[in-house]
Amino acid sequence: MEIPAYLVNEHYDDRFFDVFNAIAEAKHVFFQGSGILESLSAMGPAKKEFRIGETGFGAGRVLVALMDLLGSSGLTGLNITYNSVELHPVAAGRMAAILESFRPEVGPLIDQLVMAYGSIDLSRKGWQQVQLTRPFGSLTLNLWIGEALDMVRALDRPCDAWFLDGHGPKKNPAMWRQELLLAIGEKTVIGGACATYTVAGEVRRGLTAAGFSVEQAPGHGGKKAVLRGLKTVR
Repeated sequence: MEIPAYLVNEHYDDRFFDVFNAIAEAKHVFFQGSGILESLSAMGPAKKEFRIGETGFGAGRVLVALMDLLGSSGLTGLNITYNSVELHPVAAGRMAAILESFRPEVGPLIDQLVMAYGSIDLSRKGWQQVQLTRPFGSLTLNLWIGEALDMVRALDRPCDAWFLDGHGPKKNPAMWRQELLLAIGEKTVIGGACATYTVAGEVRRGLTAAGFSVEQAPGHGGKKAVLRGLKTVR
């Protein structure tokens, strides 16, 4: 089946995500892989603050999937900070088109994200911020327009979980270079997690060097395995 042109990131000659089950894939790879629901549930009845880092915002499908997951979790009082980065941001209209196939599943979430994202000045480098309010609580999107290493270094607080979602090492090697993975390790709390769909040897070794205990986990769809890591050392 030919992939529509708007679903392909022309900068890396690679599609943004699995066309058919990208929401389910995100939940399996990133949310199960990082144990986010277990971490939030373990915080007890107090207000639950959780900081996420993501490498590769794309069209925001992981963020949409996260809002859907949290919305069905029964959790309330959440305060989620979602730090992401995009070197080549897409326009709001293209974002809507890319996410359109998931409208039957998460239509209202797509509409909310596209509207909020449309307020961002994509021509301005550095941090851009939008607030999203959902029944589960509040979500602050901090989107860095620019290079991933600059974003990681600009974080003022470490993250509880990282979703490593750039195009794969063969298509976008800069997103998986050792310098960046080491910086991500430095900006992760002890006991924090990371998750990614790639099991490439250089990524496993890079995350291990960054202080993560890494293991393979069952994949999703046609992919046999994915990676998850736990930050164990500084």
